[in-house]
Amino acid sequence: MGLPEITLYESGHTRSARCRWLLGELNLPFSSKTRGDLAQDSLRIGNLPLSKLPVAVIDGKVIFESAAICTYLADRTEGHSLGHAPGSWARGQHDQWVSFTLTQMEAFLWNNALNTFVLPEQDRLAQGFTQNEALFTKSAQVLEAALGSREFLVEDRFSVTDIIVGWTVNWGARLGLLDQAPRLLAYLERLRARPACALAPLRQG
Repeated sequence: MGLPEITLYESGHTRSARCRWLLGELNLPFSSKTRGDLAQDSLRIGNLPLSKLPVAVIDGKVIFESAAICTYLADRTEGHSLGHAPGSWARGQHDQWVSFTLTQMEAFLWNNALNTFVLPEQDRLAQGFTQNEALFTKSAQVLEAALGSREFLVEDRFSVTDIIVGWTVNWGARLGLLDQAPRLLAYLERLRARPACALAPLRQG
């Protein structure tokens, strides 16, 4: 299978950074387009239920959701060790931790973000902020325990799982929610040491 033709609609350190990071790890060339380009191209490429970033057009086919884009590219790109074979135990662990991260960690941070700066001010609800942070922290402790003495989540090797999960863990660290999770903070240091890493920097002070 030859190199795919890839266009990535992306923006900075948003979830699209997962895709940019994976593409860097795979050494796959791609064209980068912006949110404005997505609005302009949406009628042509179609299949955009919420018109949110990231969106990838791969060999003329559209795929959205950062975890889906990353997993698909890891599956179809030969000559690397970032993926997990479909049907393998490692793939089950990948799916488990990605699902856990998106539903039991990232969803709570996203809800706070929606009600802080995304939604119009008149539509924001601040009542759940503390609860969302507590639920994120509780789930982060599950991930902390699962990591244990390993360096990476699945088969103790760096993989697409760490790119997807690491982005969410980094979001929590930037918000100061991982003070009781030293293993996850060390995990982030290992991820940041990778040359292709696209994680947003930790805030100072």
